[in-house]
Amino acid sequence: MNKRELVAAAARRTPLTQRQVRQALDAVLDAIAEALTEGEAVALSDFGCFLVQSYPGRRLWRFDGPGSYVVEDRRLPVFRSSAALRRRVKEKDS
Repeated sequence: MNKRELVAAAARRTPLTQRQVRQALDAVLDAIAEALTEGEAVALSDFGCFLVQSYPGRRLWRFDGPGSYVVEDRRLPVFRSSAALRRRVKEKDS
């Protein structure tokens, strides 16, 4: 499901128009992105938690020849699903 399909599905379930849902979704995603750039975690009950995980730099050996190269420190966004969401997905599989 892409963003357009998500907006359409949410608009069908609410009295809001697709335009209103898209604006609300954009606002929520911007707020999540802003919190993550500041290093804060965003927890949505019964859904999951968005957070930033730091990975230290390291030296890796080349597989295509002699020598090595350095991978710099980096921060990446991570999503961890809640137990309730995992149960819901598992029940759908059954």
